[in-house]
Amino acid sequence: MEIRLSDLRDKQVTTVSGERLGYISNVILDSTSGKLKTLVIVSDGEIPEGHELGADNTLNIPFETVRSVKDMVMVKI
Repeated sequence: MEIRLSDLRDKQVTTVSGERLGYISNVILDSTSGKLKTLVIVSDGEIPEGHELGADNTLNIPFETVRSVKDMVMVKI
């Protein structure tokens, strides 16, 4: 399945247990491999244990935690 980066922008992010984290404001790519590394999420919900908000109210979530991309992005953290 192919997904455009523009399709991810502003998409809601929740955990597999249903906790709302926020929405995607940006993504970080590995410049060598071209693979997605990190989702940058503007937080408007719960802050998962072990994660901290950045100075700009963003939360960085590793892309390998993504479990589903449909109407929203579901992550397992």
